[in-house]
Amino acid sequence: MIPVIDLDPERPGHEQKTAEEISDACRQTGFFVVRGHGIAREVFDDAYETSLRFFGLPLETKHAFPMQTSTARGDNDYSPYGYSALLSENAYAYTGKPGMPSDYVEKFSTGRLILDDDEELPFPKDELGEQLRASLKRYFAACETVAGRIAELLALALDLPRDFFATRTNTSNDSLRSHLYPGVDPEFLNDQGMGQHTDGTLITLLTQDGPGLQLQDRSGRWLDIDVRERDSFIVNIGDLMARWSNDEYVSTPHRVRLADRRRQSIVFFKLANDDTVIECFPKFAADRPAKYEPIRYEDYSLQKMNLLFGREDAQ
Repeated sequence: MIPVIDLDPERPGHEQKTAEEISDACRQTGFFVVRGHGIAREVFDDAYETSLRFFGLPLETKHAFPMQTSTARGDNDYSPYGYSALLSENAYAYTGKPGMPSDYVEKFSTGRLILDDDEELPFPKDELGEQLRASLKRYFAACETVAGRIAELLALALDLPRDFFATRTNTSNDSLRSHLYPGVDPEFLNDQGMGQHTDGTLITLLTQDGPGLQLQDRSGRWLDIDVRERDSFIVNIGDLMARWSNDEYVSTPHRVRLADRRRQSIVFFKLANDDTVIECFPKFAADRPAKYEPIRYEDYSLQKMNLLFGREDAQ
């Protein structure tokens, strides 16, 4: 069972104790569950319900809002906005493993531009589109708040300035992806909802309404993460924290297996500013060499996304 951490600020000795709990979890599994975050249940319910209504539209209607790998206003060539169908993405490719099966999952994606109501984004031009945009905007803003608090506590645990991560993520091209996994089907080639991967993030926040998510422990076993309350965040640190900590904090492989019924999840990816340099903190290189060369986040991100989208210049 992964640790459950209460973010309620009214807990006695809350801040230091919570920071230590998060740090311990990052060292042990890289995964933990967050409750007491202060986000109202209806924020989750609205995002799930409007997403499900969108996924229930005819396929040709959904294809009218395809996910673009660039935006007119975004600096990042891969800011995701729009719909992607079953088998259109491949998590294995993101980790540099070509030739592996694609994923049985539908996604509707958005990013930081959703916070600007005047920004033109690929949502339906009807009541459902308005409701979907409004609900995902509220969810995105809530995730920014929770991720910011977790990042602040991580900074305290690492004896860094409280705003260390905040100043390096305040313009990041964070993304939010609403997922719908079908139930297992005898016509499918396998039960791969999403292939094994690690996240190229600082922090990932995930909620779900049923089983399917698994993490790989250090012995190689796959363990179920069966947290079904859609207002409990399953949190994992990503490759950025692993690099900063010289792998003292674990970016854990995970995957999704299809279950006997459909499953929804919504995932928020907290990234870094393009000009942020990701390099090992000195305290983690005191007794052993740094495993990773320093890299600007923009360069790191483009390498990863080139792999995902099969660009020929991927390194």
